[in-house]
Amino acid sequence: MTFDVIVIGGGITGLVAAYRLTREGKRVLLIEKSPRLGGNISTLREAGYIFEEGPQTILANNPAVWELIEELKAPVEKASPSSQKRYIYKGGSLIPIPLKPQEFLTTPLVGIKSKLLLFGELFKKPLDVEDISVANFVREHFGEEFLTYFVQPFVSGIYAGDAEKLSLRYAFPKLWEIQRRYGSLLKAFIKEKRVAPKGELISFEGGLKTLIELLAEKIPNKELNTSAEVIEREGDLYRVLTDRGTFLGKRVIITTPAGETAKLLRKVFPPAEAFKEIHYPPVAVVSLAFPKIGLDGFGFLVPKVEGLKILGAIYVSSLFPNRCPAGEDCLSVFLCGDTQKEVCHQSEEEVLKTAVGEIRKVFPQIGEIKFQKLKLWKRSIPQYTVGYGRFYKLYEELKRRETNLEILSNFLGGSSLAKCIEKGLSLKG
Repeated sequence: MTFDVIVIGGGITGLVAAYRLTREGKRVLLIEKSPRLGGNISTLREAGYIFEEGPQTILANNPAVWELIEELKAPVEKASPSSQKRYIYKGGSLIPIPLKPQEFLTTPLVGIKSKLLLFGELFKKPLDVEDISVANFVREHFGEEFLTYFVQPFVSGIYAGDAEKLSLRYAFPKLWEIQRRYGSLLKAFIKEKRVAPKGELISFEGGLKTLIELLAEKIPNKELNTSAEVIEREGDLYRVLTDRGTFLGKRVIITTPAGETAKLLRKVFPPAEAFKEIHYPPVAVVSLAFPKIGLDGFGFLVPKVEGLKILGAIYVSSLFPNRCPAGEDCLSVFLCGDTQKEVCHQSEEEVLKTAVGEIRKVFPQIGEIKFQKLKLWKRSIPQYTVGYGRFYKLYEELKRRETNLEILSNFLGGSSLAKCIEKGLSLKG
């Protein structure tokens, strides 16, 4: 049988792509190497708990997310209004992140010198460079303290990455465009009223896995436990060779990580070998439950200079209803990433012990741990580092040579769940 489209990779992008093309009447085959679908979306449902072991929420900041939700009739849960409350750990205390200009002027997170730098930032000119690290941009505009207590923790929370290595242009393209337009981010804020992306934080009844289950129901042709090894040309068709046979398709959509993508393309496009250079840091997610202490808000981030061996934590029991038994609070604790990857060199038992011990430093009042479980991602989020433009140029060359072969993986064009959904839904038959 020859398929109209073969989609390789059953994460959120591959599922949405297969769903969209199936809905358009195409004969689609979805190939996934693992026994389950969803990729990094991994919802733990156990003993009355619902924890996310990968991405925690979707920031629904583009129309594609709501279009998909409406089509699937997905049971949306919107984050509690208290999710606006976010904290930075400093000096043994959780300090609210300022949300308004007047709050920034009084916050103890940075000193008076850093606050005075804001006035100079208003007169910054657009960058005359091809690329710059997030860290160097922030130093130039806001100073070292702002980088330490605001930006690096934020980068660890979003990318599990290092601001010294990540590219402003490719990791945060909206900020790159804003500075090119205005020079000053504060000037942009004054004129546009906000710089951060708009959108609602959402999940679904039963967690993000519910979305995966709804998508899977709509895709009739799926091959799980099937490892795609290489793609070959056969006239106008593509042969996808797997460990369970060969499949023919008129078009192939790749949604796999960078290393696997390079392997798949080694015959039809040998320069794709360069994709293997894309870095994915390890991340550990520890799910914890304990007697209620009154968690309220989204969670907190930890600057590395504060000495804790965690990146931060999300208040699961505060975010969405029915995720935690009555009388208990639940946390998702994040460790490792690019700035503390040595933590993931420990045994799983030691990583769990580290998470619990560090959380007790933040919340000394925590009693008996009622539930604990570790999920270790050896390769988590692709790092859009300085100079990343060369990978986009490589993909442009691939598209010129192979018009019916596309890469929608999260190492190109954004890695957020909303962006992945948008890429999948953008496909046309």
